[in-house]
Amino acid sequence: MNTKELTNKYIMNTYGRFDLTLVKGDGCILYDENGKQYIDFASGIAVNNLGYNNHAINEAVINQLKKLIHVSNYFYTEPQALLAEKLCKNSFADKVFFCNSGAESVEGAIKLARIYAGKFSKRGYKIIAMQNSFHGRTFGALSATGQDKYHNGFKPLLEGFMHVEFNNLDLVEKLVNGAGGKDYCAVIVEPVQGEGGVNIADKEYIKSLRNLTAENDIVLIFDEVQVGLGRTGKLFAYMNYDVEPDIMTLAKPLAGGLPIGAVLAKDDTANAFEPGNHASTFGGGPLVTTAANAFFDEITKEGFLDEVLKTGDYIKSKLDELKIDFPKFIKDIRSIGLISAIEFHSLKAKDIAVELIKEGFLTTAVQDKILRLTPPLIIKKNEIDLLIESIVNVLNRNYNK
Repeated sequence: MNTKELTNKYIMNTYGRFDLTLVKGDGCILYDENGKQYIDFASGIAVNNLGYNNHAINEAVINQLKKLIHVSNYFYTEPQALLAEKLCKNSFADKVFFCNSGAESVEGAIKLARIYAGKFSKRGYKIIAMQNSFHGRTFGALSATGQDKYHNGFKPLLEGFMHVEFNNLDLVEKLVNGAGGKDYCAVIVEPVQGEGGVNIADKEYIKSLRNLTAENDIVLIFDEVQVGLGRTGKLFAYMNYDVEPDIMTLAKPLAGGLPIGAVLAKDDTANAFEPGNHASTFGGGPLVTTAANAFFDEITKEGFLDEVLKTGDYIKSKLDELKIDFPKFIKDIRSIGLISAIEFHSLKAKDIAVELIKEGFLTTAVQDKILRLTPPLIIKKNEIDLLIESIVNVLNRNYNK
């Protein structure tokens, strides 16, 4: 049996896979089993921010592989300590907890917010989350997620989550200031809703949310699993808003493609945790943190994020032109840094994604009519031009008749 047949026979049916088997990558290019090249505008769902076969990450991982892959967190390891230092010194945070994924980082953030409430703020256990959000698929993260399609078949979810409209401060204020307002201990929000369709939070909304939560000793959690670590052109997405959260979750790109997650927090919040409150067997292991150190060093090199901002401006300008040229197909363009959405009036995003695979481009469909672009942060302007040309070809060939 070939790879596709083996997968279908032995792996649980949880993914709507494209009919494509990938075998290697280099830079922004992926190759299938027949040697065909694809320019990647998906990055493994915003994971491969430095593309593929990155020399710095590869060399660091190979060297560490020869020394130590895993040791329990009852002991100290240098790669973990160094990574924690880098994350804290380059962000608002004072402390880090390491885990293995975005969903786990959200679980850790929820637990930290609730134990902080029990020990310090003396508020209740409820958490305000946003409609159209996505925080992961474990039960706590799933309960925080504000999309019914992910809930179907898994109810009852965990109680204590109230979902309100994204970008609507009035609804958060009504909960916090209304009867039962003391029941709420935290607000969790994505500065950019990636899975929700690249919905970008307004600056005044985020600033007002920060003021409201600070005034009431409510923990503010930013979920930056998808948009942190350079994706928006800033090292962290919160830096676009001139505010700081109490807790931030990170994961996807942090270890260059190896599984890692992180919960970052200020001391006032982090101090709620004591030994035994939370743990992770594999969290922050020496191999993944070595990869993460190499990744972090690369994206914090002088000028790197400036180039991401320039490239982000370029792709937005090209997408805006595309909307002008195809108004009957394209409803909206949303973009910040190197995460963008093309929202169609009626065309199915997955159909467009399939056609683009034929053209040699990988993208992701989110929601029903939204095509998301999250290329590696090293994507070049000529590669963006080729994608735009192919989207034009797809629209003209299949729909513009």
